[in-house]
Amino acid sequence: MFRRPATIALSLTASIAIVACNPTPAPTATVTNVAVSASPSTIAINATTTAKAVVTGTNSPAQTVTWTSSVPTVASVSGAGLVTGLKEGTTVITAKSTVDTSKSGSVTITVKAPASTTPVVTGVVLTLTPATAPVGGTATAKGVVSGTNQSQNVTFSSSNEAIAMVDDNGKITAKAVGTATIKVTSVDDTSKFDADTFTVTPATTLTTAKINFQTATAATPAGYTPNTGAAYVATSGIGWVTEATAGTATPTPLNLTNNARNRVPDGTNVIAGQDARLYTQIQMQCGTPTTGAPCTDPAVLTSGAFEYRVVNGKYNVTVSVGDADKRNLNSLHSINVEGAVAIAPFTPTLTSQFKSNTVAVTVTDGSLTIDAKNGKNTKLNYVDIVPAP
Repeated sequence: MFRRPATIALSLTASIAIVACNPTPAPTATVTNVAVSASPSTIAINATTTAKAVVTGTNSPAQTVTWTSSVPTVASVSGAGLVTGLKEGTTVITAKSTVDTSKSGSVTITVKAPASTTPVVTGVVLTLTPATAPVGGTATAKGVVSGTNQSQNVTFSSSNEAIAMVDDNGKITAKAVGTATIKVTSVDDTSKFDADTFTVTPATTLTTAKINFQTATAATPAGYTPNTGAAYVATSGIGWVTEATAGTATPTPLNLTNNARNRVPDGTNVIAGQDARLYTQIQMQCGTPTTGAPCTDPAVLTSGAFEYRVVNGKYNVTVSVGDADKRNLNSLHSINVEGAVAIAPFTPTLTSQFKSNTVAVTVTDGSLTIDAKNGKNTKLNYVDIVPAP
């Protein structure tokens, strides 16, 4: 029998063992590029941005890099890529691969000074609304400031406070006839201002009137002017118009003399001893009773309204409605003055035949308008027109 030499067997065993203990080594990673970015790339002093590096190559190179700044006095960079602006200028932030230090990438960072917050005023414009007022009247001054970083804070002043005073909010009060210069100045820059002339005219005397609505033959209460229902006359600005055209520039005249009434005490239906103003009336809506038939001929069935010329201004207006005859309760009295409700729809009763009320209104068109809209068979006794305090 052939026998293999022992040395050969040992050599073969050793070779197998060596092969088993030395596996194939992993491929070596290589770096082909390092891309660096930062957003934003422009920052203010003391502001920060983060630079990011992406390492590419073969066999998945590590993403570890070292960071440097070309001008560290302009911006510093941390080991994590955090860039901090230090002073105005530019610097190049570089990331170098730790796998292959010959490979790097960079990004330029610009550092700027913080935007200025100092206000710069370029102009101030003053508006007076209105630029004229009577003694005792008021107006408004408004200043608008232009520029950058500017506020709208202003101060107001008057060249003659004996004629016109102006407060911190721009409210002007007319004190005496004459003119004064109103000035507005920027608080941010007192060298910037604007000014305009404010004129004070003599005080306006507002209208005062007391009107009793009655027949031509009825006695007029003391202190009152009678109105018997005559149609509106444009030259005087006083009289009755159709309800539909009340308050317009060209109201349609309406003669309501046939709707005037005078109730004479009879001891039963018309009680004596009442306020004299309550025995007379003009029926503003003779064609719209709440019950029963409307007024009979020659009464006017078209609903009417009353116009009275006044000086524009603020007034307290008192009105009264009702009928002194207890048999005439078929009404829903309603009165509006200048569109404001003076007497909300009111149904009279035997124990409450009348209602009066005072309402504050402002007249701007030279005519005080009284209508009975929302009412039925409204009967107007009197009206007092006095300037508001």
